Amino acid sequence: MLAHIQNRDREINEDKIVDEIRALSIDMIREAGSGHSGIALGGASILYTLYAHHLRFDPKNPSFYNRDRFVMSSGHGSSLLYATLCMAGYPLDLEDLKKFRTLHSKTSGHPEYNLSLGVEATTGPLGEGIAMAVGMAMAGKHSRALLNNKLIDYHVYCYCGDGDLMEGVSYEAMSLAGSLNLDNLILLYDSNHVSLDGATKNVFDDNIEERVIACNFDYIEATDEIESLDKAILEARQNKKPTLIEVKTTIGKYAKDEGKNTIHGRVLEKEEITKIKKKMGLRDIPFTITNESLEGFQILIQNRNEHLVENFEKEIDALEEEEKKIVELLRGDKKTITLSDLLYETPEDKKESLRLSSFKVLNAYAKESPLLFGGCADVSASTLVRLEDTISFSKDHYEGRNIMFGVREHSMAAVANGLALSGYRPFVSTYLCFSDYLKPALRLSSLMDLPVTYIFTHDSISIGEDGPTHMPVEQIVTLRALPNMEVYRPADSNEVIGSYRSIMENMHPASILLSRNTLPILDTTSVPLVSDGAYIVRQEERDLDGIIIATGEEVSLALDVIKLLQEKGYDIRLVSMPSMERYEKLEDKKKEELLPIGIKKFVIEKSSSYSWYFFTYNDSYLFTQDVFGLSGKKEDVEKEFHFTKEEISLAIEALLK
Repeated sequence: MLAHIQNRDREINEDKIVDEIRALSIDMIREAGSGHSGIALGGASILYTLYAHHLRFDPKNPSFYNRDRFVMSSGHGSSLLYATLCMAGYPLDLEDLKKFRTLHSKTSGHPEYNLSLGVEATTGPLGEGIAMAVGMAMAGKHSRALLNNKLIDYHVYCYCGDGDLMEGVSYEAMSLAGSLNLDNLILLYDSNHVSLDGATKNVFDDNIEERVIACNFDYIEATDEIESLDKAILEARQNKKPTLIEVKTTIGKYAKDEGKNTIHGRVLEKEEITKIKKKMGLRDIPFTITNESLEGFQILIQNRNEHLVENFEKEIDALEEEEKKIVELLRGDKKTITLSDLLYETPEDKKESLRLSSFKVLNAYAKESPLLFGGCADVSASTLVRLEDTISFSKDHYEGRNIMFGVREHSMAAVANGLALSGYRPFVSTYLCFSDYLKPALRLSSLMDLPVTYIFTHDSISIGEDGPTHMPVEQIVTLRALPNMEVYRPADSNEVIGSYRSIMENMHPASILLSRNTLPILDTTSVPLVSDGAYIVRQEERDLDGIIIATGEEVSLALDVIKLLQEKGYDIRLVSMPSMERYEKLEDKKKEELLPIGIKKFVIEKSSSYSWYFFTYNDSYLFTQDVFGLSGKKEDVEKEFHFTKEEISLAIEALLK
C-alpha cells in the first residue's frame, strides 16, 4: 500500500520518494563501480522518514547550533546518505552524486565530516558513530545545563547496523549513555540479520531487546514502513531514557538476492537495476529525480522547520549576557584558548611531578573557558586529570565538567570526538600504554582534525614496579605517525606549561605525554619555545663536539650525561625536542641552527627508536627502548636497560673519539 499524505494543496507520494532515493543510491554505486547496494535498498525508508518528519534542521543553514544531529554510523551506506541529503535540499546536486567515490568529490566512499553538506561526522569504522552520537548527546545535555536548562534541546539520531552493535566500542558507549540517562539519544537499528560473510545467527545471536534494556535504554520495534517508523520515532522522542528502535528491514530489497549476504557490497548489473526500477514503478533513466518527489520532500522539511533558526535567535536575545557568551563560544569557529596570565606557583625545592603540573595548568585553562570538558577512564586519582571547581557530569548534574568514563578507553575517545563536533574542546586521559585501547577513535580525531586533547601519563619504563604491561614502548612512535596529531613530551613543569599553551592556542588534536615521576624544574627550559618543537637547553661553551636530543624526563638525564662528558673535555649541546611535529614546521634555516649538518647527534628517549633514525647516523647513536620493560624498582629497571648517565656517557665518548 502506497503512503500518501495531503500537505496543504499537494498530495505527496512518500513511497515514491523513498524509491527514488533507492534508485539514486544504486545508480551512484553502479557509476562508481563500487559501494554497498544492500543497505542502499534496505534502509532508504529509515532515512526518509527521519528527514521528512522528525529531524530539525535547515539545509540552507547546516551549522545551525540547535539542529538535531544525525550520524550515519553504518558509514558504508554513504550513497544512501548522499542521495537523501541531495533530495532534502543540501548543496549536493546530481553531478556530485555521479562523482561518488571519485578523487576530490563531495561524495567520498564513506561519509567525511562536512557540515556544509550535512555530514555530522566521519564514519566507516563500525561502532564509532554510535559512540560519537553519545558524545553529541552528552554535549547537548551539558550545553542546556550551562544555560540554566534553556534553549538547547536537540536530539541525536544514529543509524546503525548489526556490525556496529558487534563492535565493542558501541557497547561501551551505550552502557555509558544508559548510566547518564541520555534521553536525547535515539539509535535507529537496521536489523536485517545479515553481515558481509553470512547470516548473523552464526556469530551474533544476542537478544537486542534484553541487551539494550539492561543498558537502561528503552526499546521499540518497528517495520520499515513509513507509518511504523514515524510512530516509533514519535514515541522515542517522548521517552525518558535513550532509545533503540529496532527496524526490521530486508537487505537488498527488490534485488534478486535480497535478504542474502551476497548483496551487501555488490555492484548491481545494469539489467538488474532495470528490473528493480520496474518493480518500484520508476523510469529506467540513471540519476533521475522527479520534480514531484523533490518538491514534496522539501516541502515537508520546510513546513516543519520554517521558523527554526529565526525562533532560536529570538530565544538567544532573551538570555542573560553570560549565557549569550556561552552560546557564541559553542557555535563560533574560534575555539582557541589564551591565558593572559598563568598564576603558577613554583615549588620551593624546584621539583614537581609532571602530572601535578598538568593538573594545575589544565585547571587554569578551564577557568578561562567553559569549552574545556572531559575526564578519565577511571584513573583520575592517578593521572590527576580533573577540574577542581566543578562536579562530575551525571544524570543528576549535567552541568558537571568532569566526565567519569569508567574503564572505557575506546568509547572515551570516541565520545570526545562527539563533544568536539558539538563545539567543545574536550580532554581525556589514561596511561600512555593504554592509548592502544582508544587508537581507532584517536585516529578519527586526527582524520577530522578535531581539537581533542589526549593526556597520557606513566610515559616510560621508569614507572618501575608496575611492570611491562603498563610500560609503553611502541606507543609514542604510533602517536607520532598519525597525520594531524601533535605529540608533546615535556621535560619539566616549564615545558608542561608551554605544551598546554601551544595546544590550547591551536585547533588540532594533540597528545601530551607526562612522566609520573617528580622531576627538577630546569633553569634553562622555556615556556614559549615549546611551540617551536625543539630548542637549546644547554648551549656549548667553546667548540661544538656533539649534540644530544632528548625528550621528557630524559632531558634531565642528558644534562647529567653532559656533565660527565664535560669533565673529560667534551663540549656538548643539549636540544630538548618536546614536539617533533612542531619542530618539522620550522623553517630549514632554524632547523640547521639547532641541529647543524655534520655534527654528530645522539638521541636519548625511553621509547622506540623508530622515531629517530632521521636524526642520527646509525643505531649506535640511539639510546632508546626497543624491547618490553621489566617489573622492579625504577633505578634497577633503568640500570637493566642501560639508561644511566655513566653508561650513556661512556658510549657517547667512544663515538666521539
